[in-house]
Amino acid sequence: MTADITGIIAPVLTPFDESGTLQAEKIADSVEYTLECGCHAVIGSGTGVQETAALGPEERKTVITETIEAVDGEVPVLAGVSYPAQPVVSDLIAHAEREGADAVLAMPPWGVEPSDAEIIQYFEHIDAETDLPILMYNNPAVTVDMSRGVMETIATEIDGIEYVKESSRDWAKLAWLFERIHHAGVADVFATMDVLLPTLQTVGTGVITPAPLSKPSMDIYEAFEQGDMERAIATQRTFGDFPPDAAEGGLIPICKAATEAAGVSVGPPRAPYSPLSEEGRRAVEEWMDAVDIPRMD
Repeated sequence: MTADITGIIAPVLTPFDESGTLQAEKIADSVEYTLECGCHAVIGSGTGVQETAALGPEERKTVITETIEAVDGEVPVLAGVSYPAQPVVSDLIAHAEREGADAVLAMPPWGVEPSDAEIIQYFEHIDAETDLPILMYNNPAVTVDMSRGVMETIATEIDGIEYVKESSRDWAKLAWLFERIHHAGVADVFATMDVLLPTLQTVGTGVITPAPLSKPSMDIYEAFEQGDMERAIATQRTFGDFPPDAAEGGLIPICKAATEAAGVSVGPPRAPYSPLSEEGRRAVEEWMDAVDIPRMD
């Protein structure tokens, strides 16, 4: 197990125009804003909030390439290689390696629900295809919710698994993963922003969260590192009011609305998914002001 990637890992939002066309030329702006909000690593085309499942394989490659080029070595880049077809996964892995990714990230395949054995086989295939560190990402909002046993089997029996992200918000499961995977010395376990401070206290790793949520997350991380628990707790509590009640529709439209409000053009969610209502956008901007989210000139 290595600790090369830790802290706040930020997925870079994927820009589309109003018609749903990928705006590759705007990925660098999205990267710039992600770095401005603060993070220790970024992800290219790998998570739900990045609309990964709405992208075709060639679009995924474009996003990975543009992200790595825009980051230009400032922080490590994890490339998403998940896909519901193993040959495409292999192709994405090869592309990530050629472009200079520092690690790969994989959720289980989506669409037809895989069995436990198929999920394990899927990760074994990924490990056989690359020497890069692998982050196993459990994200039930996009694909299946891997069981504790499946996650432990994958982490302990596949050498390339160095990082694990648990997104189910099943706190008993997260505590179990902390003990059976992280404290057992198998892999570093990451959580979600709403339990960042307890995660830092328990395992000292961090979370995966996009800009602009990465800004208060960085504030918590830095306060914790400095021993300023009063500030860390106060900032952690700001996530108790997030998302605002008026901001309905999930994390994708919320983060896109917030990024647009910050002066960075990432467009709406890709159709058929909807942007926030005007009331929702106002509520998000009020939250941004309350937690001092940066705007771009």
